[in-house]
Amino acid sequence: MATIGLLRACRGKGCLFVKNSMFQQTLPTSLQNSLVTKHFSLTSVASSNAVVEFFRARNFRAKRGPFRPEEKRGDHKMMASTHWKIERVLAVSMLGVMPACLFVQGPIMDTLLSITVLLHGFWGVDGVLTDYLEKFVPWIHYPWYLLTIAGLAGLIYFNYNDVGVCEAIKMVWKL
Repeated sequence: MATIGLLRACRGKGCLFVKNSMFQQTLPTSLQNSLVTKHFSLTSVASSNAVVEFFRARNFRAKRGPFRPEEKRGDHKMMASTHWKIERVLAVSMLGVMPACLFVQGPIMDTLLSITVLLHGFWGVDGVLTDYLEKFVPWIHYPWYLLTIAGLAGLIYFNYNDVGVCEAIKMVWKL
């Protein structure tokens, strides 16, 4: 199905993948007549597309480089390479924290496991929000911050006022 769509999109002068004669030889004439012709082009003809016009009318355009150093850094407190290193150190440390929480019980280990898992998930989802949604919905981080703070508060409450995360995982495995 995707092949037919690609071939149909390439029908016309701006085709990058196949020639028109090759397209006409592969499909029967009855099927060729029933297809809607769509031109695939890298020229300004693509600007007449309704989706492109929709985003241009609302100024949903991402800036393409070259970027100045302050634009690359943004409003973050850390440089990107330092943040990346901290994320990787946390991810590698989780390899030791997760098995250790099965053997060493207590509120400190429960809190350490809760913080590492929550922070790892926070940075992952925050990266997705930054890469894909921030340019369309600039305020998208605030609900994510509130949700993360509520999640951390709930995990800390569970660790100190109930059995704790490590014991809860053991209880689930015993089922």
